[in-house]
Amino acid sequence: MSARHHSSDPLMQVMILINRLALGFYFTYAGIGKFQMGLEVFYNQGFLKMTPSWLPEFFSRPYGYALPFGEVIFGILLMIGLLGRTTATFIMLLLLSIIIAQMNMGGFFHGQGIPGPYHSNLILLTLSIWLIVTGSGALGIDGIWLKRHKRR
Repeated sequence: MSARHHSSDPLMQVMILINRLALGFYFTYAGIGKFQMGLEVFYNQGFLKMTPSWLPEFFSRPYGYALPFGEVIFGILLMIGLLGRTTATFIMLLLLSIIIAQMNMGGFFHGQGIPGPYHSNLILLTLSIWLIVTGSGALGIDGIWLKRHKRR
């Protein structure tokens, strides 16, 4: 039995879609939650607690306020399959920054307030890397656009 790895494989396309939707929804929902909390409240009560002391404020302040916008925008783009590899790259970078902040706080590994062996963001990071490699797949705007332009 051969492995299912071809990009035209319908099962692979469905799996890419499911994973795109899951990661996109996670980020969109996280960003919306920050807006509902209020940007000032999020920044002062959430973001500043996680900001590493070595990170200069001229960088951390704009990043902290931009984070909810990025989560919502990149989450939606990922769900609809638009600019898939680029979007997944930005999500990977967001996740890396969050993981660095969590490790800086001492809240990444088991026994540090984490129920599993490590924080779930590591799994989301691997998923974003997988989406960088695969792209949006055929069941997204990128795939539909590519299919139409191949016909011409």
